[in-house]
Amino acid sequence: MAELVPWRALFYNSGIIPDLAPIVTPPYDVISPTQQAMFFDRHPYNVIRLILPRPPGNNPDPESRYLQAAADFAAWRRDNILIRDTSPALFFWETDFTLEGQTHTRRAVVGLLRLESFDRGVVRPHEKTFSAAKTDRFKLMQQVQAHLSTVFALYPDRQDRVLTGLRQGLPESPLCVFEDYEGSRHRFFRVTDTAALKAASDGMAGLPIFIADGHHRYETALAYQAWLQEKYPQASPQASFNYVLMYLSNMSAPDLVIRPAHRLLDVRRLQHFDEEALLSRLPQFFHMTPLDLTASPLTAHAPEVGAALHQAGLAGTGLAVITPSRQAFILRLKPGVMDGPLTAHIAPALRKLDVVALNFLIFEHAMGLSSQEQDDEETFQYASTVAGALEALEQGKINLAFLLNPTLIQQVQEVASSGLIMPRKSTYFYPKVPVGLVIHPIDPQEEVGL
Repeated sequence: MAELVPWRALFYNSGIIPDLAPIVTPPYDVISPTQQAMFFDRHPYNVIRLILPRPPGNNPDPESRYLQAAADFAAWRRDNILIRDTSPALFFWETDFTLEGQTHTRRAVVGLLRLESFDRGVVRPHEKTFSAAKTDRFKLMQQVQAHLSTVFALYPDRQDRVLTGLRQGLPESPLCVFEDYEGSRHRFFRVTDTAALKAASDGMAGLPIFIADGHHRYETALAYQAWLQEKYPQASPQASFNYVLMYLSNMSAPDLVIRPAHRLLDVRRLQHFDEEALLSRLPQFFHMTPLDLTASPLTAHAPEVGAALHQAGLAGTGLAVITPSRQAFILRLKPGVMDGPLTAHIAPALRKLDVVALNFLIFEHAMGLSSQEQDDEETFQYASTVAGALEALEQGKINLAFLLNPTLIQQVQEVASSGLIMPRKSTYFYPKVPVGLVIHPIDPQEEVGL
């Protein structure tokens, strides 16, 4: 059973930091080195210094960055830059954002969710994780002793009981209002009314929880819990380390947006790549329609490529490829390809996914890429827009692009409910949840809840 509880959060002191706009960042794993530098320069108390720290001075030891984050965290608490809530609360979060000319509002509850191992079926993943990222997050958590970022998760609630219950206790004024780095507008309310807290918690009980974004953070929280349970075997079941900081949104809401994660490759890093061999193998699996990308700049083609990609996806799996020599094609999966002997080992729920067709048919069979090559973060990069992918090609950062249509929310639910895992970066929930509004400090001796 999903257990959602209020807690005494840590947040920025509005008397010292009246505006969170220069403070918040995206999650650590989508921040480029250039963006990291920008956020460092934006404000001396920007949360980047905690979630993606730098080594102090010229210290060559990469481990020193975790100690630096811990030192900053302790100093900010000591100096009342970060202050502790006086009573347990849940938070109601509204985000207004614009996408393709349309304005949307995504709503969520932020609170602590009891950590559950995946085999219990309460919290369900849908993407593969990697050990290097989890090791990095674990080392940071050990030093800072806090959950600095929310895990973005979804729950099915057609009657919207959770948020309706929480809104019963909504105060007149939000704790903060700000516009973030992408222009999204946020309203963040602190809810302490006991009846409203109980209504939200009762509404969440019994619902499955689907991780949308933050698989590495959730698995790191599980590892940190196990580490502390070994150190504190007599700790209470309500001990703070038994819970994880969650941003929970109703997957039945109309304003939940998933963008694609286009695959951008630097083939110069591959041991073997032959463009003509790739193009000669694709017709085995796909109908190919050429695209003319001769205009300059390349990004001028973004609307027509996006429209052609969308149209191809209406009838099934539709992809686009742009090669190093700027040959471009729309790829439409041939009927029956994903239902034949070649894919018999792939679960039916996964065969429906465009990203599985791309990974299995193209990366594995047509290109012969190893798992190690597919997991290499310098070989594979990602973009969530067609324009972003074309810009990366034009700048020479990458030289081979595969464009996809977005994964559907129903597919995420079906895969996770079946206990299956999608390939890495199968989804890009938009917008990303900003980091820096609330923090969950971990004290093994402290209990959470009312």
